[in-house]
Amino acid sequence: FLAFSTKAQDTTYTTKVDSLKAKSVEVYRQTFWDNLPKPLNWTNDYENIFSDDEETKLNQIIADFEKETTVEIAIVTIDTFKVSREKINDLSLHIARTWGVGKNEKSNGILIAISKGYRQIRIQNSDGITLVLSDEETAKIIRNQIIPYFKKEEYLKNWGTKMEKYQKSRWWKKTQKMKKKVYEWFFVCEEGRK
Repeated sequence: FLAFSTKAQDTTYTTKVDSLKAKSVEVYRQTFWDNLPKPLNWTNDYENIFSDDEETKLNQIIADFEKETTVEIAIVTIDTFKVSREKINDLSLHIARTWGVGKNEKSNGILIAISKGYRQIRIQNSDGITLVLSDEETAKIIRNQIIPYFKKEEYLKNWGTKMEKYQKSRWWKKTQKMKKKVYEWFFVCEEGRK
């Protein structure tokens, strides 16, 4: 009677399969990075966390906000196949730069990147926004205005209200004054170059 052990063969096979899966995911992620799809609207939901109605509503809220303020906000949800946990910040910055969120002459874009799978959110503010909204203030917005709702999987909860409050806030008034001063300064610099 002969007995053969297949345990070693099973382990080797499993290791090879896992290695191939990992390489496939790496190739997919690099391909996504190198060939970012063009944004379809203000909201690009690659993780499917918003219903079609929610996405439509969110796009309208952002469009109205952009008309009133000229600030462009893009929201992208990123599933775990598109990026590793360690690279989500890099990918969100890459998306913001590649998509050109914000008006070039004003540098007034905000990209909000969400990964439900990794339970992470990143907000990338362009240079014009960082003049009036610091990293600390952005972190506070995430901590106090976004995470409590995301924990309950209420991703769209109160976005319209938040945008309205933002526009009426002291910060918004400060932003408008600061923006005016920055533009005046740039205008003076431009006049000086002529």
